[in-house]
Amino acid sequence: MTRLAKYLENIDFQDEKFIGTIAFRSEEFTLPDGSKMALGVDDGHWVLVYQEKAGSPFRVFECDWRQRKIVVDKKAGGENEFMLFKKLIAYLFSEVNVDDLVTILPPQG
Repeated sequence: MTRLAKYLENIDFQDEKFIGTIAFRSEEFTLPDGSKMALGVDDGHWVLVYQEKAGSPFRVFECDWRQRKIVVDKKAGGENEFMLFKKLIAYLFSEVNVDDLVTILPPQG
């Protein structure tokens, strides 16, 4: 199976015109540690919805890469939250299989 990191290696996330959403295609799927994540990217603004395990509350990370600002559950975050966000994104990209996802990209052209 193809890992998401391999699939995305040619995408330039610094492109301010890149827009897309990545989510599990079924509620049945989880990452190897039992967590679930969905990621939306729009013009340098990333939103990650994270659930550590089934039944636990969702955490919503909003990151502005250009300004290097992060908001977690509508509260301003600092360096620790930014590092956690980056760690979660790296884990998602390295562990999830493309076949387990649905991706939504806007029309090109």
